[in-house]
Amino acid sequence: MSETFISLHDICRNFQVGDETVHALDHVTLDIHAGDYISVMGPSGSGKSTLLNMLGLLDQTDAGSYRFEGRELATLPEEARAQVRRKKIGFIFQSFHLIPRLSAAENVELPLMLTGMPSSERAPKVQAALQSLGLSDRADHRPAQLSGGQQQRVAIARATILQAPLLLADEPTGNLDSHSSAEVIRILEDLNARGITLVVVTHDTEIGKRARRRIRMVDGKVAGES
Repeated sequence: MSETFISLHDICRNFQVGDETVHALDHVTLDIHAGDYISVMGPSGSGKSTLLNMLGLLDQTDAGSYRFEGRELATLPEEARAQVRRKKIGFIFQSFHLIPRLSAAENVELPLMLTGMPSSERAPKVQAALQSLGLSDRADHRPAQLSGGQQQRVAIARATILQAPLLLADEPTGNLDSHSSAEVIRILEDLNARGITLVVVTHDTEIGKRARRRIRMVDGKVAGES
């Protein structure tokens, strides 16, 4: 068994909707090991995306412990959380979240710019990332000039350019046709095979079944694992 990479213990996240308190995460306990390939499934409103947001430090817990590489993150101030996000976590979303006015290469380059890396060092890294995903001939294209599958590949290149050890994907094939979906999943699985820890939220049971660990959520709780 590989080392424990992430440990969630008794994580709670509540939201107030009118007079009702919604327990989006209800005492969730989960260990993730380095190199895991995990799918998170369950009905709408079960807490899947909230769990992913919690793992990605996009949301804060109301209670519980979140240890990442042995470091407690639940109580970190926002500036420190942002540093962990930049260095350790890559995000892939259903809607791509590319910046429309930037080219594919510029979108991929953005995380490197935010680290302060000099342009002379950024350029070869961006070129290599685009080439590895078959996008060299699309480097100067803006998102509107790319197909859905190409946009998602750009998003993957951007998410992995800093070689973060954790990759979180929220419905990464939700806006894609079957051919592009298969291509994106192949790319994600190749990244996992190289050692990246991959967590995928999906409604697609066929995609969910591909993961080595399959977690099912119901009403904010981990209802089972297979």
